Amino acid sequence: MKWELKNPSLGDMVRVKLGGIYHYGVFVSEDEIIQFGLAPSARAMLKDSEIEVCVSNVDDFLIGGFLETATLDKKENKKRRKPKETVAFARARLGEKGYNILYNNCEHFAYECVMGEKRCEQADTVRNLFKNMPISDVYLAKIPSETGEDTLYPQARQDEVDACANDKIKRQKYYAWKLLEYALNRTFGYKMSNLVFEKTKRGKWTTPSCFFSISHSENAVAVAVSRREIGVDVEKIDGVKEGVIQKVLTKSENKEFSAIGVDENARRREYLVGKWTQKESVFKTADSGAFRPSKIETSAHALATKKVCVDGEEYMLSVATENLANARYYLEVDLSK
Repeated sequence: MKWELKNPSLGDMVRVKLGGIYHYGVFVSEDEIIQFGLAPSARAMLKDSEIEVCVSNVDDFLIGGFLETATLDKKENKKRRKPKETVAFARARLGEKGYNILYNNCEHFAYECVMGEKRCEQADTVRNLFKNMPISDVYLAKIPSETGEDTLYPQARQDEVDACANDKIKRQKYYAWKLLEYALNRTFGYKMSNLVFEKTKRGKWTTPSCFFSISHSENAVAVAVSRREIGVDVEKIDGVKEGVIQKVLTKSENKEFSAIGVDENARRREYLVGKWTQKESVFKTADSGAFRPSKIETSAHALATKKVCVDGEEYMLSVATENLANARYYLEVDLSK
């Protein structure tokens, strides 16, 4: 198979280079290219679960690029579907979802429509691109009143939860993991049981498939997932005493805190809890050393902090990652379903 800058015919496989990879489709006419991925008018990036097989005209397909048409060799021509069969097969799949950048992408779709089998020649390029995609998603949820009945994966995590004598902490740990399960599936399309999890000597859970961080406080759980190091922490604003948390401030932070009027209790409390969550999230980005918050200068790290509400209660949520510009927040996940 060769790719040439020539006018396509009915049922031809076409592609256009977008950035570092190619986007594929099936040509019907200038007004109809059937594709899996980009939607008409090059709409904003969607999550995998929202992407579907759709139709666009040639201009929307190209987005300013150059149209390349597949030229098949004799063996491929004997194997391929007839043009009208190709188009009928592609049209029958309009609206279909299940997109996966590694295993069910636009190239897989186009090859199957034309050749009758899924194939992706740029698989390595796609995998490398996927591994470096600047994804940082943060999830927040209310903890249900009862611990669920599902067995957690891996069994070592279930054993860890079962070992908790305190029912409240048990629920927090259980639902933090259930939120992680939800986050990994929604962000990356991962099924929990297909991943490998390990617990480091310092007690941090990891997987080679991505980076993640979990946190819980009172009735809230938070999870952050990313392709890069990431840390997250959530704390109930009125759940930490000022006399305790003030001890974690650096000299410069103490100076900032002292500038807040003694009668501004809400601001003082939010500042202290905000600093605490920031330092916790920074610490969670690495699995080394002891947690010495007074040694962590928050101004030296990429951090985002939000005041959030969970079931009518105020919490402070912080995330630490070098990829803040692409961070997305999902702050009302329902774990009771």
